[in-house]
Amino acid sequence: MKPEIPWSDVVSLFGKVTHTAIATVDPDGSPRVSPIGSVLFTGEKQGYYLEKFPDSMRRNLDQDPRMSIMAVAPGFAFWLGALWRGRFKSQPAIRLVCEAGVRRPATDEERRAWLDKVRLFRRLKGHDILWKHMGELREFTVIRIEPVELGKMNPA
Repeated sequence: MKPEIPWSDVVSLFGKVTHTAIATVDPDGSPRVSPIGSVLFTGEKQGYYLEKFPDSMRRNLDQDPRMSIMAVAPGFAFWLGALWRGRFKSQPAIRLVCEAGVRRPATDEERRAWLDKVRLFRRLKGHDILWKHMGELREFTVIRIEPVELGKMNPA
């Protein structure tokens, strides 16, 4: 039986990563994975991401709202420590099985929340190219939280 992962652990891990992987289903049933950095939570099992570049993902979710979001713990020290101990102290990766809502315009507050998250990069050329003009978002509801299985290395 998989352990229950508290919502606070989800928020903690997702708050540490610079991007996540979002998987959707193509019209022919094939999986498609896209890197998305703008995943933000609005409450327990509720969130959104800003949708600017992933055209295929957008089309997939318009046809089939099923999606999965995965975050993997960052940091060389985190992974090295776990390899040394033979066990992770905390969940190294979490998968959220979600249902996407419809695409809608982002509010000023939602855009500001995203720009606050990437504030560290605001003086870099790529910041404005990638993130300054995020106009639409897609909300999602988390249906299930799953640990990513790494055998005996998973936390107790």
